[in-house]
Amino acid sequence: MDTATQEPLTDTLKPIYAHFVFREHPQALAFAASVVERDWKVNVTFTPERALWQATVRRTIRPVFSEITIWLTTLVARATPLDGKSDGWGHEP
Repeated sequence: MDTATQEPLTDTLKPIYAHFVFREHPQALAFAASVVERDWKVNVTFTPERALWQATVRRTIRPVFSEITIWLTTLVARATPLDGKSDGWGHEP
């Protein structure tokens, strides 16, 4: 992608995901409940090696930096009041 023009690498939609971690299960569940968008999927799992609850949000979009940034910013705004922290994002093949 040309970051100066924000052109996508491809017009093909790609599945992307973002991870958020929470200390308590109720916080992770509240975050999951805040994800009401129809095309966004969320699941919550416990990661014993870190003793944290992880919420993973998935959606399919065009791989454009500006769209991904807006999506992540929206999720961070929902996680922060629940003491959630962003724990990375990526895309699936």
